[in-house]
Amino acid sequence: MKRYFFFLAILAVLAGCKERTAGILVLVSNPTESVRDQETVSVSWEALLAVDSSIVPETVVVKDANGQEIPSQVVFRGMEKPQELIFQASLAANAAADFYIGKGIRSAYEPKVFGRLVPERKDDFAWENNKIAFRIYGPALEATGEISNGIDVWVKSTDKLVVNAWYKTDDYHRDHGEGLDCYKVGRTLGAGAMAPYVNGQLVLGNNFTHSEVLDNGPLRLTFRLAYAPYKVGENEVTETRTFTLDANTHFNQVEVTYENAPAGMEVAAGIVLREAPGELMLDTVAGAIGYWEPQNNDNDMDNGHTAVGVIFPGGATAMMEQDGHLLMTKAYSAPFVYYCGAGWSKGGVASVGEWFKTVAQAAFHVKEPLEVKLVSKK
Repeated sequence: MKRYFFFLAILAVLAGCKERTAGILVLVSNPTESVRDQETVSVSWEALLAVDSSIVPETVVVKDANGQEIPSQVVFRGMEKPQELIFQASLAANAAADFYIGKGIRSAYEPKVFGRLVPERKDDFAWENNKIAFRIYGPALEATGEISNGIDVWVKSTDKLVVNAWYKTDDYHRDHGEGLDCYKVGRTLGAGAMAPYVNGQLVLGNNFTHSEVLDNGPLRLTFRLAYAPYKVGENEVTETRTFTLDANTHFNQVEVTYENAPAGMEVAAGIVLREAPGELMLDTVAGAIGYWEPQNNDNDMDNGHTAVGVIFPGGATAMMEQDGHLLMTKAYSAPFVYYCGAGWSKGGVASVGEWFKTVAQAAFHVKEPLEVKLVSKK
């Protein structure tokens, strides 16, 4: 009898192992000497269907090698059909990990990203993840005469999503224990916006005219902003910006297109500089600039240091201080993809050295992404 129960127990364990490893085996590898912490892994939906045509968004789940379900998101990017499946992984240097994509009952994952149009505040578009928050200005604000297409930063010391709560209280220019908006944009690029760069000069556009949310969590937010045509040289240029912000990163991916751009046009992305001295980082080869702002003392409070960074994959043509900005330039090609982000000395970025290391590491990880391979179906 004891042998019988022992045999049943062994069968149960084997069945559990089989259940844990059921699905499409995904091998994720880190080919670098750099630790990758909670980095997004993307698997093409088309590639998934090629292995298992019965997979559907409503029941797809991702499990780790121990059979534990981990948060995932089916990304549509505004399309009717899924484009990819994403999840996040942490890997040591030169390490690899197995994951399994299969069918099951999806858990209710806690959102770590959020964004929306804010009509109650003159058509801001505000967005955030568990590390940082941003906003950009819309048509209702432009109608008041305030024109700015730069990027604003809301610094955070909490991993909670705060956009809705802060707008509701309308008291976000003071730190009440979660962070605040102490960043000044004005008629500048703010924290990493882009503009055409013609004859050595920035050509700034106006506020966005239309916004569209393409994906909204739990791991990735993607939205698109459209702008009214404006003159760049002799051309009427129409600009579109598509922002993507994942959980657990300080950086947005930004995809910019300029329809009817002049031949050979350059673009510049930049960071507005303050009157008081700050710390600068310039790396032309890596295509990365960083700025550690002087201490902010708005409302007679020590609001710490806001940190900003911009990354051009593949490097930059030039970097310079010009018109109150730290700029990085490059020849325009459509679509132009780059990265911009921010951090806070009171929100997980303790020093200027730590921030510049974060910027450099982000640039390196863009250049050397995690390797993803669909191995088999089990």
